[in-house]
Order: sequence, then C-alpha cells, then structure tokens
Amino acid sequence: MANYQQYQKYRLQPESKGFKFGKMLVILVIIFVIYLIGKAIFGGSGEIESILPAENTSTEVVNEVTNENANSNVNAEEESNTNTNIATAGSFDLENCTKVYSRGASDKKQVGLTFNVGTAKEGEIQKVLDTLTNTNTAADFFVRGDVAENNPDLINKISNADFPIYNLSYNHPHFTDLPESGITEQLSKAESAISQRTNKTTKPFFRPPYGEADEDVLAAVTAAGYCPVTWTIDAMDWSTAYTAEQSKERVLSNATNGAIVLMQAGNSTTAEILPSVISQLKEQGYNIVHLDTLLTP
Repeated sequence: MANYQQYQKYRLQPESKGFKFGKMLVILVIIFVIYLIGKAIFGGSGEIESILPAENTSTEVVNEVTNENANSNVNAEEESNTNTNIATAGSFDLENCTKVYSRGASDKKQVGLTFNVGTAKEGEIQKVLDTLTNTNTAADFFVRGDVAENNPDLINKISNADFPIYNLSYNHPHFTDLPESGITEQLSKAESAISQRTNKTTKPFFRPPYGEADEDVLAAVTAAGYCPVTWTIDAMDWSTAYTAEQSKERVLSNATNGAIVLMQAGNSTTAEILPSVISQLKEQGYNIVHLDTLLTP
C-alpha cells in the first residue's frame, strides 16, 4: 500500500509541475497579447496625435488662404464699386433731386468742370483728356447718344480714362417741346447707345439740351431715374464771337463756390485754354470735384 501511495505521489508531482508551467505560459501569452494590444492602442494614439497637428495646420492654412481670398474679393469688390461710383452716382442720392441743378452748395470752395460731347472731334477731345489726366483733375462728360453710337472708340477713351459719362439725350432736341414719352425715349436711347460701349450706366445725371428744363421735363426726367443738371458758367468756347482768351476769362472771372462750368470737349478753344483754367482755378483755392460730390448735400 505504501508503495502504491509513493507511486501516486511520484506520478502526480510531474503533472503538477506541468500544470504550473502551462499556467505560466498562458499567463505570459496573455500578458504578451495585452502588451501588443496596448502598444497598438497607445502607439496608434501617438501616431494620431502626430497627424492631428498637421491636419490642424492644414486647416489653419486653408482658413488663412480662404481669409486672404475673401479679403482679396472684398478689395476687388471695393475697387469695382469705386470704379462704378466714379462712372455713376457716387454718394449722390436721386431722392435729393427736387430741382434742376445749375450749381452746387455755396458754402464750400468747390467747382465742377463739365464737358459736352456733341461732336466727334477725336483729336481735340484727346487733348482735353490728356490735360485732365496729366493734372489729375476731376471732370464729368455729357455725351450724346448718336455720337456714342457712331464713335465707340472715342467714347471708350473717355470711359477708360475713368471720367464719368452722363446723358446728353440721344440727338439733342428741345426737351420742352417733347411729350413725356418722347423724353423717356431720348433718355433710353442715349443710355443704351452709351452703356453698350462703356458697360456703365449714364445715371444719375442728365443735361437738358440748350439748358431747357421746365417742371414737366423735371418730372419726366426724375421718373426715368435722372437728375437734370445745367450750368453756372458757359465758357462760350463754342462761339466764334469769343476768342480763347475771352473764354478763359469768362470762366475765371465768374468762378464762385459751387459753380458748374460748361465747356465743349470737341472745340480747339477748349483744349487751348483748359490747362490755364485748371491751374488758375486751383491757384484761387478752388477744389475741382466731380458732380456727385459737388451736388451732394
């Protein structure tokens, strides 16, 4: 019996050792698996963290580019608006137009130089444009629709020089003799002829041919979206009864605060006297401004 018990004791001992070894092996395997899982988890997290800043940086760069593009678009829009304002109404509000304007406010030392384009004398008009550009002087042009229709290159020169072009009717009739429908047609035809060549509207200003505008004309013109503007001083540069010197003196001696000067862009006299008119007006302390500034309350 003792021998059998000893035998059993002897036989169980190796199995016990084997069991312990197997258990340890399983534990080691489990630990190793846990280690691998942990490495995968923590190692992956580290990689994710290393990627995230790059993604954030990219987002920041995208935001910066987007902001720059947005700013560029805003600047471009502001520039576009500025160019549009130069050619149209600027700060002038048509609701303020309750009369035919022949001058601006008398409390500011400002004058406006305006030029009618009723003929297509390109050489003389180019001299006027050159003088205005070289002296950095503001000016406004009133153009007939039929002249624009037949001389697109000339009208584009004025527009490309960034001078506003306003409505002088289509073919210069007496507006006080026209019915409302005739006034509307004249304005519309001139607007179409000019805007098709400049891509800019002729609104808000309109110059009645011969300076003729009564209450009926005012009502019809404002209903069409225009404000009628005549002049304070006619340089008479178109008249053979006036020499160039007399035309110049006529402007300078009659200059007052808010005065609107009328000159003819296609006359040789105009091109001749304009440099002196500009320099002497400035010497007298006048600020030469666009109509939208001169006529804004």
